Amino acid sequence: MLTFQHPASLNALERYQQARWMLHHSTRAANPAWYQAALELDLQLHIRVDGPSVASFFFERRKEQWTKGPAITEAELRDAAKMETCVAEILKQARVFKASALGVIIHLADEFATAELKPALDNPAALPDLREAAVQKPATILDDSSIPPDQNSWRVLPYPAQGSGVIGTTVTLTRKYAPFLTALRQIGEANNFPVITHALSAPLVAVMGLAQCAPFAPGKSAVAILQYPWFSALAFFNEHADLLLIRTLQHRHLRQAPNLRHALTTTYASLELIDPDLFIMSLGLDLDTGLHRELGHAFPLSRVTLVAVPNPDGVPAWCPEPGIAATSPAKGEAARSLTLGMLRDEKWALQDFLPTPKEIGEVYPTRAEMRLLRGLRLARFGLCVVGVLVLAWFAFGVVDIVRSDAWTFDPGQANIIKGRLNNLTTERQKSQHWDNLLEDRSKAWTSMELLSRLFPERCGVLVKSFAHTLRADTAPGQAKIGFVKEWKITGLARDEALDRLNTLNTQEGITSQFQELARVTGNPAFNPAVRTRSLAVNIRTQENNMFKPLPVDETFDTDESSYPFNFDLTITQRFEGTDPMAINVSKVN
Repeated sequence: MLTFQHPASLNALERYQQARWMLHHSTRAANPAWYQAALELDLQLHIRVDGPSVASFFFERRKEQWTKGPAITEAELRDAAKMETCVAEILKQARVFKASALGVIIHLADEFATAELKPALDNPAALPDLREAAVQKPATILDDSSIPPDQNSWRVLPYPAQGSGVIGTTVTLTRKYAPFLTALRQIGEANNFPVITHALSAPLVAVMGLAQCAPFAPGKSAVAILQYPWFSALAFFNEHADLLLIRTLQHRHLRQAPNLRHALTTTYASLELIDPDLFIMSLGLDLDTGLHRELGHAFPLSRVTLVAVPNPDGVPAWCPEPGIAATSPAKGEAARSLTLGMLRDEKWALQDFLPTPKEIGEVYPTRAEMRLLRGLRLARFGLCVVGVLVLAWFAFGVVDIVRSDAWTFDPGQANIIKGRLNNLTTERQKSQHWDNLLEDRSKAWTSMELLSRLFPERCGVLVKSFAHTLRADTAPGQAKIGFVKEWKITGLARDEALDRLNTLNTQEGITSQFQELARVTGNPAFNPAVRTRSLAVNIRTQENNMFKPLPVDETFDTDESSYPFNFDLTITQRFEGTDPMAINVSKVN
């Protein structure tokens, strides 16, 4: 098995290389079970050791189903020669469930001992600090300095009840099963299969389970007697069902503690309890079944009750701790006191007495670090993909260029193409020159249309002459020159035509006539809105010397003597050299 080094002993590059190796050769980045607690995993193996016997049960958390586990002896848990075979059998059976991880929870019911805290630490606010110190530096909180703290595992248990005298105590267990749990974790590492371990004190779990089954009476103190094969644990509660004290009595190979009644009597007196209820829990095989009768005779004023925790199918009644630890109470079954609620909610009863050593746990990257490494790996892969796509795009671009006609172009053909381009340019200039000269500037039919719109039929006007001329403005040195268009009309007018003549003699009147003519004929030369054009009109009227007044019915349109007025109309339209219709005067080659 590959041995990793602690990150503190490595430089930054070596730490990165070690973490990267774990990323590539383990499932720590993909399987979250590596970072979960054993009691949170979908598949759990609960092993209960009470001295005379060892029981094991598989628990499928999603199905809430219990099945019998492998047959395990205490020798296999403690003998290094037999331990490897036992661990291999456990993993073999776990694979049958097709789980991605296994949580192994060992319930230690073969020992239980307490030790007092230093009186100077009797401060309820210091409980979080004491809880951590019990794991890291137990010698700093133990009142008995003669106890070797390094040989055992210590955990703090609070006494929240008023009148308990102290804020809590410490519970201690030996480390005799630590090699077994270490072997499980190492085999899991070797097989890339998460095996998460957890060591519980069975009496603490049983006390937590009293919330589900003990018949606490309001206003009545109580004592829970937990019978195990090798010892009995006594938990004393006040009238509010809050824990006052917990102590242990060794059986010394007897079916019950010989000084049980004396211990109960003396502890009653020290805690000032009056005839408390006695709850007896039998937590092992072949225990003394007559204890409740003896205590009933010894304490006639106390209510003595046999208490059994409802166990799930597949788990015998004498080992309820696995069911208590693995499953939460049924809905509506709340804890009956502050103490019993704290034991589960704050996990005081579920503390791990044999955790993974800190120096070993720190070797492996955290889940956040693994996610970061995985993200960097994906980012690097993405950059590589982008690089390949860019190179492919560049290669396809080169191929496309090579296949194009321009790639096979002969530089010798440049002069030929240039000559063709010059010829085309010359032809284009000629075409534009003649298009300009042939522009629709002044056609006869549009001028006749102008005359018919100025003087429509029967408007009181007799036209005698109509002349239209066009002359160019001379502007030497310019490529384009403007021109002037002029219309001269003479004729005779009756009285009813004077208003029309006066209207045409205004700028607005003649402009409106040209706008209408440009719209109807589509000839842009008549459009007066272009800024490079100007439009002027002049009408001169005088009396007709030949006029003879006659009745209307005796006159006709061609009789000049029937018109009282003569008129001369001159319209001048000027186009500048910058007008779009200006005339090209430069020669074209």
